Amino acid sequence: MPTRGATAADKPNAYAFVYGESAVEAIWSLAAHAWRGVEDDENVWLVPDASLCVTTQRDVKLLAKQVDLCKLGIRRRPIELLVPSKSSSSRGKLARFHVWTDFFPERSFVRVHQRVFVSTPYFTALQLAMARRTDGLTRAEAEASAREETRIRNELGMAEQTASAEDLVRWANIARFVRATQVLCDFMGTYRFVADEDKSSAADSSIVYGTKPMVTSQTFDTYVQELGSSKGVMRAREVAKTAYARLASPMETMLALMLTLSVSMGGFGLPRPEVNVAVPGLGEAPLLVSQETIIADLCWSDQKLIVEYYGWDEHFGAGSRKVGDDMARANSLCALGWNVLQVTYEHVRTLAGVSLLARQVAHLLGVSLREPTELELVWRSRLLALLLPNIGRAAG
Repeated sequence: MPTRGATAADKPNAYAFVYGESAVEAIWSLAAHAWRGVEDDENVWLVPDASLCVTTQRDVKLLAKQVDLCKLGIRRRPIELLVPSKSSSSRGKLARFHVWTDFFPERSFVRVHQRVFVSTPYFTALQLAMARRTDGLTRAEAEASAREETRIRNELGMAEQTASAEDLVRWANIARFVRATQVLCDFMGTYRFVADEDKSSAADSSIVYGTKPMVTSQTFDTYVQELGSSKGVMRAREVAKTAYARLASPMETMLALMLTLSVSMGGFGLPRPEVNVAVPGLGEAPLLVSQETIIADLCWSDQKLIVEYYGWDEHFGAGSRKVGDDMARANSLCALGWNVLQVTYEHVRTLAGVSLLARQVAHLLGVSLREPTELELVWRSRLLALLLPNIGRAAG
């Protein structure tokens, strides 16, 4: 195993430490094939000396010739890799390097090849949660973000306004926080993305449902607790508080976050629901219900409100019998005095659609929605685009 201070005679044997969005992509690929049963490599405690590490675009090019990275689920470019110092970090078309000089907690890496380590779901979620832009955006990033804000303003019929550099950085940090939360929800959910090996992007994915979560809220809390109380770790703890465990589909994740994230982040600021919980009280009127147990997607028990998401694959694509079961469940709940809002992808794929749902939820909960500022409304549109899965009707 590599350790800091070691030397190497030749760079062709350098190690690559995959992290960030590249690790997310690899994790889903590995989960579909060999992730289960692969033990964490607990001997990895530091990124090795630069002489033992993939640290340049040339190193990555050589690694790609020697190792089939696509088979390991590492398809996106630039690949995100960890390096031991700023002097060994750079940006290019093949790779983007990030510095990590601290010790790694246990459960931080799995070894997927003699020379390739991929950060685990725990460490990947932690990295994304700790990320924050404090040095501003690059010119290209700022220009792309400003164009998107202008497009949204035109779409919403707002007066044109030049986005300030400060606001663009604020949105970039919101987007990073939300993305970390979304990924943690995915890892704690009971679904998995399965990438098509013939495709170059993780967006070309199908979904497997009813799987065991890769991460639990308790084990992630324990993992983060080992790291002290730096600003980055505090952000990770905030992400853990914001995320939901055991969501059953990417669209449930989108709905839960869109409805409950604060207005200042682009959400609607509604009270948090329980997710995928057994509806209480069914046994009190057994003659009125179609089944003994009903699991609600998003549930506000005190106000007897449920939001049910009906995905194509698991509901309509499963045939008329499944649709009939869904209707029988909804009828049972209505008979017991529950309000049930039934949602499909088409209902919430637009800002107008998800806004209508939020107003309906707020009305039935007896709460008021805070009106967003113009800037927050722009961010709401960007938030929806960030959270909405790319896989449309199949998003479950």
